[in-house]
This record gives sequence, C-alpha cells and structure tokens, in this order.
Amino acid sequence: MKKAYWLQSIVLLAGTVFAWFTVYADFSRFYNLYGNVMRIKNCIVPNPVTTPCFYGAFAFLGAFIWSLYILKINKNKKVVHEKKLQILLIASTIFAWSNLALEIYRFYFQSVGSKVSCSGVAADSVFTTACFIGSMIFLGSLIISIIINRLNNKNKGGKF
Repeated sequence: MKKAYWLQSIVLLAGTVFAWFTVYADFSRFYNLYGNVMRIKNCIVPNPVTTPCFYGAFAFLGAFIWSLYILKINKNKKVVHEKKLQILLIASTIFAWSNLALEIYRFYFQSVGSKVSCSGVAADSVFTTACFIGSMIFLGSLIISIIINRLNNKNKGGKF
C-alpha cells in the first residue's frame, strides 16, 4: 500500500511541476509581449490568470501537498483523507476534461486561421497542448486514488 501512496505523490508532483512550468512560461510570454501582467482585456495572448492552466496548477499543488500529508499520517486517518483527496481529484479531472473539450471544440470547429491552445500558443494538435497533458495527469492521479481506496476497502483490517 505504501508504494501506491508514493506513486500517487510522484504523479501529482509531476503534474504540479508540469502545470507550474506551463504557467511560468505563459506569464513570461505575456510579460514579454505587454510589459506587465495586469492587462486582462484586448490581449492577443490571454493573460495567464484567465486560463484554466493557472487554476489547474493550484489544484495540482493542493493535491500534491495533501498526498504528502497522507503519506505521513496514521492508517485510520489515511483512509479518510484519501477519500477526500479523491473528491478533489474527481473535481479537478472534470474541470480539466471540460476545458479540454472546449479547447477541442475551438480547435476543430471554430477557428478558421491558425490553431492555438488556450494559452495562446500555436499548436498542430490538441493532443500536444498543456490542457491535454494536464487532463491525462489528473486522470492518472484519479485512477491511482480509486485503486488506493479500493485496496483500503478490501484491507480494512489489514496492514499498510
């Protein structure tokens, strides 16, 4: 069981690093174009604060910190906190895939010109965008959490 908890933390760490790297790159691109980060309206490249990546990065960070907390607490509390973390991961996965669905719609059905991701970066495929990668990492984290919760239910009196 301990390996499953560690795997969950490692996947969430990867998601956190990926998301914050993406947000940093978005802020850098935006700042280089406009000279500040306060502009919201009339932007060619969207302000990162208005993109789903920004909020997904906070969800990854919160879930990662929570997973580290779960690693350090006793067996009884682990089960309760893992169930609560799973709720966060369900909500985050729904958020991520909903944003990806919107991006797919815009990518394939609305845009006539060049194809761009939600960050304003040119993209050849929706499957290479930060939204897709983040959605997959959230889904992977959720699957790991489901497996952990099933193992917890199976081993109610078992050893961790």
